[in-house]
Amino acid sequence: MSEYPNFSIYNNFPTAVLILDSERRIVFKNLQFIRNFGSVKNLEKFSNYFSFDICVLDAENLLSANPVNFAIDSKESFCANAVYQKSKEQFYYYLITSFETDGYRVVLFKNNTTEILYEETEKKYAFMRQQYLTLTEELKHFASLQQSAQAQTVKLALMHRISSVIRESMDISGILNAALKELYNLFGAIKVYYARAEGMNFIAQEVYPSGGKGCAGAKAELSADTKKTVRLKEIRTTSSIKDCFDHEKIYPAPVTRIIIPVSKVQEILGVLIIYTGQKIFDESQNDVLQSIAAQVASAIVQASLFAQVKEKNEELENTLKELKETQIQLINSEKMASLGQLVAGVAHEINTPLGSINANNDMLAKLIKKLPADCLNPVIVENIENINKIDKEAIRRISSIVQSLKKFVRLDESDLQLADINKELDLTLELIKHETKNRIKIVKNYSQIPEIKCYPNMLNQVFMNILINACQSIENQGVITISTEYADNMLIVRIKDTGCGIDESIKDKIFTAGTTTKQIGIGTGLGLAISQKIVEKHHGRISFESSKGEGTEFMIEIPS
Repeated sequence: MSEYPNFSIYNNFPTAVLILDSERRIVFKNLQFIRNFGSVKNLEKFSNYFSFDICVLDAENLLSANPVNFAIDSKESFCANAVYQKSKEQFYYYLITSFETDGYRVVLFKNNTTEILYEETEKKYAFMRQQYLTLTEELKHFASLQQSAQAQTVKLALMHRISSVIRESMDISGILNAALKELYNLFGAIKVYYARAEGMNFIAQEVYPSGGKGCAGAKAELSADTKKTVRLKEIRTTSSIKDCFDHEKIYPAPVTRIIIPVSKVQEILGVLIIYTGQKIFDESQNDVLQSIAAQVASAIVQASLFAQVKEKNEELENTLKELKETQIQLINSEKMASLGQLVAGVAHEINTPLGSINANNDMLAKLIKKLPADCLNPVIVENIENINKIDKEAIRRISSIVQSLKKFVRLDESDLQLADINKELDLTLELIKHETKNRIKIVKNYSQIPEIKCYPNMLNQVFMNILINACQSIENQGVITISTEYADNMLIVRIKDTGCGIDESIKDKIFTAGTTTKQIGIGTGLGLAISQKIVEKHHGRISFESSKGEGTEFMIEIPS
């Protein structure tokens, strides 16, 4: 015999019934309860599926504040609307009531889902009817805001991408191409042009996609009304079957043509022209197009200013280069003129007493021969003759040096002349003999070379500069090797030394004026700079190879 009463009568109830004893143990579930909730064994878990339709704020423990617990624990009759969540997406509404009978708690679960949903639907329907017109207006306003937001988003994205291109480059072609590509993608366009304004005409400058006809240089065929709209800086949208640049292009069906003026203040710089298959053009996109046009105009102006500044900088750089070259030439000309005047003066001053000495020496030789034989002491005569020979050699040597100096300077030789470069090298070596004597061995590897047209005095200066540098780079004993050859109408002179070589730090600027390896006060740093200009004047080239501690070789190439 069961210790609990017989509750089977509740199986006839259409409402789910749950009966618990005083210790909250489930003692009965009717058939409707089992159909609705299944075989519930864990009351705590079962109660967690329920929640109040309206939150209870005066519960002592909000974590356990659910309607099932309230219905069970209530000391009086209880009634509340609750929500039962059967699954993630299934919700049901129940009216939970409870009462006490014979020490047992009877909890009834009436499914009100249909009634509540119906009531809510009725209320919603009435509310929707009442608010229909308002909602319609709000929806229109929202659609307008949405379109505006989308346009703004598109605008910002386009501006960002185009601005990025402008920041990265001042190439106007690249900037225009990027803007045309964005418009092409935005409108699903067939073709997009940028045409620059030339008076009342518009000439295609960039087109996307590129290729085919209607490319750069084509003149736009635009009506007078269209040109008037452009001058008024208004966007014009028309239907067209013909491309205004590709005059032979006829579209199989009408396409939309959008023309956007690109202007700076009052000046029309050009137009953006879009051909698209879209039949409807949303005027809300005008703001985007105007912003792109403004960005393109700004880029064109900036690129133009940048090009002008770049051109001015290049002009200034060229002017500065010319000034430096002129300065070097003036310094060299002044130096050579001063040297020429000095040589002319020294030659005159030397030749006058030298002529007297030479005449006296000849006279002394003649007088000795005319003296009677008994008056001559053989030893004295021999000594006088030896002295006479030495004096003649000294006079010849002095005359040779003076002549070499005059040939080296050659101030009167301002035109191109035929010259034997082997002889010119010998002339220069003669003048620097004081630098090489008893210290540096000169090795000559001269080839049989033809005479070439050149400025001999200038080339002698090049040879002098390189040879003096070579001598100064050799601290004690050393060798300077000079080689000449002629091949393929090119004279090549190589001057190689066994000196200390050139530091890596100054190799790149060795021909720059002011660069010197000598101590302050010894070198001006102009020798090689002048030499390079002289070789370039001959349309030739001067280069070198050098290793620290091993020496340097200069190579001079002169076309004949």
